[in-house]
Amino acid sequence: MEENTKKIELVPAVCTQCGATLEVDPTQEAAVCKFCNTPFIVSKAINNYTIEHADHVTVDLKGSVDSVLGFAGEQLDKAREERGQKRLLEQEKSKFMFKTFWKFMAVVFIIEIIFWIIATVLHLW
Repeated sequence: MEENTKKIELVPAVCTQCGATLEVDPTQEAAVCKFCNTPFIVSKAINNYTIEHADHVTVDLKGSVDSVLGFAGEQLDKAREERGQKRLLEQEKSKFMFKTFWKFMAVVFIIEIIFWIIATVLHLW
C-alpha cells in the first residue's frame, strides 16, 4: 500500500427513495444510490438507518394509513353533517321570516280595513 492512500470507512445507510441498504462515506455530503440512481444527503440516509445488523426490515404502514384515512373520512363526514344542519336551520329561519312577514302584512291590511269602515260609518252619521 502506498503511504498517500487514505482509508475510507463506510457506514450503513438507507436510500431515502428505494430503501436499499447502502454503504456510504460519512465524510461526503451527498451520494447517489447505485440501485435507483437517486441522489441523497449522506447524513439523512445514515440517520434513516436506525436498525443495526438487520438483514431485512419490513415496515407495515397499512394500519397507520388506514387510521389516518379513517380519521380524515370521519372529519369530512362530520363537516358535511354540520353544513347540512346549518343549511336546514337557515331554511327554517327563512320560512319563519316569510310567514312572519305575511302575517304582519295581513294584520296591517285588516287594521286599514277597520279604519276605512270606521271612517265611512262616521261620515254617514
